[in-house]
Amino acid sequence: MAGSLSPQGVKNGTLSTSPLLYAVDETPPEWMSVFLGLQMVMLVLAPIAVTPIVVARMAGIDPGEYGWIIFASLLASGIGTLIQVRRFGAVGSGYFLVIGSSGSFIACGLAAAQMGGMALVATMAVLTAPLQLFLAWFLGPMRRIITPLVGGVVIMLIVVSVLGISLDMMANTRSSVPSLHSFWVSATTLAVILGLAIFGNRHLRLWSLVIGLLAGTLVAAGLGLADFSAVAQRPWLGLPDGQWQGFALDFRPEWIGLYLAFAMVTLVGAVETLGDGMAIQRISQRNFRKVDYERVQGAMYADGVANAVAGTLGTLPNTTYSNAIAAVQLTGVASRRVGLYVALFLGLLAFSPKLSALITAIPSPVVGAFLFILLAMLFVTGIQLAASEGLNYESGVIIGVSFWMGYVFQNKLFFADLMPLWLGPFLNNGIAAGGLFAIVLSLLFQMKPAGRARRVFSRQAAAMTDLQDFINEYAAVRRMPVQVLQRLHLTAEELFMHLCGSQTFRGPELKVLLHFADGRVHVEFVDASDLKDLDFVVEEAGEMNDFMDPDLLGLRILNRFASGLRHLRIGGVNYISYHLAADDASYG
Repeated sequence: MAGSLSPQGVKNGTLSTSPLLYAVDETPPEWMSVFLGLQMVMLVLAPIAVTPIVVARMAGIDPGEYGWIIFASLLASGIGTLIQVRRFGAVGSGYFLVIGSSGSFIACGLAAAQMGGMALVATMAVLTAPLQLFLAWFLGPMRRIITPLVGGVVIMLIVVSVLGISLDMMANTRSSVPSLHSFWVSATTLAVILGLAIFGNRHLRLWSLVIGLLAGTLVAAGLGLADFSAVAQRPWLGLPDGQWQGFALDFRPEWIGLYLAFAMVTLVGAVETLGDGMAIQRISQRNFRKVDYERVQGAMYADGVANAVAGTLGTLPNTTYSNAIAAVQLTGVASRRVGLYVALFLGLLAFSPKLSALITAIPSPVVGAFLFILLAMLFVTGIQLAASEGLNYESGVIIGVSFWMGYVFQNKLFFADLMPLWLGPFLNNGIAAGGLFAIVLSLLFQMKPAGRARRVFSRQAAAMTDLQDFINEYAAVRRMPVQVLQRLHLTAEELFMHLCGSQTFRGPELKVLLHFADGRVHVEFVDASDLKDLDFVVEEAGEMNDFMDPDLLGLRILNRFASGLRHLRIGGVNYISYHLAADDASYG
């Protein structure tokens, strides 16, 4: 399957070595699209529908409203997935990505539901959705502050905040059912999920959560913990039970802290989507060469719009799931047509009261064990995200301080009696407090003057002298060795001249940033021209022997001395960065 040669593998006279059966723009047979769409729906149905029910149960929401909550979650996921896959203008990635209820919002969603019911949850979802649009719009400058490291810290703190809820549900503390029965149901669910995750092949691992839910529910039914009488009475198709709860418009001061907590998790969701948007591109194209950050931006826009839709319908905010990435790797089918069928099936299932009744009937110990596994996986995701760009002194300080400060505030261990009451929902929320510490520490490290310098130059060849003076001043302060200084002059001047020679520019200025860290000199140019794919052009120039072409000669020099050249185009702005090896530099 995934490792097979594609039937579409001959392109332009060359044989593709991609493991894809069908790339993102290709169309598989209709039966295959339908089958894979149904399979993906089965994989994501449980987290989409069960996650908001966890919040509703723990907050004491009337069970009569569960039908509407499930309906809203499925419909919002279907609409969000359609936007993500189909791409409307700049909104959407255009790739096979699925949007569904976010487990990251369980903690702050529960706090909102306890304060003002699902109406307040909906209000917070709608009010924080623009933050994802904001981060996507300013992805270029914000990418150094709202980083994967910050996102990883917040995700780990989400697990700390919600783990107690999972354990309470496994123990079924709100029921008079014998604890031994709850133990066997929870243990069975955990054992089946973990057994398949450890001993199952790659096909079974994808289905481990679904099979675990089924096994736990069957054991619960045998012990008398499950009541499915209501399922038979519901129609297959129809409108949901319950009703839309509207929005909470009676503002209270304590909502400020709650909003900040929602905002923190929303920004982290955007960081996760950023990673998913990059990952899906790598595995969905034949002969993939580089990430299109305009499409990554589109994925983040789609997330923001989907959150607004979810809030408008009255359920938890959404996020882009990583399940589709695993499914594409497994099946070799990345066609967006499969994603369109997923959106269609989710929308249809929303109008099935029988499905809502079935999900509502799943016993708490089963849901608690399911949530426990999700949290365990989420914690690992947080670790991977935090360490994705490497661990060093700066990242160690940010992770260590932020995580434990979040833990301290979550458990009210830091002068809780001295904190203003209106800030309680924020300061007593480990996710919000720890995330804020992570962002502030990231900002402080970015503001640290040592090793960083930036200057704006007019976009003309005559400014070359100013660039040379800037480099010399920086080198003098950093006590840069002559060899490294020469490389810096060569590469920066050649890139500067190449950008000045571009005929299609929108701005008269170029920004140049220099930074020394980890034994390397980092260089970045920020430019608003309509550049081509510069890192690809440099690679091509490095393989050519035409020394008479001054442009190619300059690019060959850049290719010879610069390492890690990256050209990102985000929101019409180009970020060209590279670094210089400083092995012979012992300056500080």
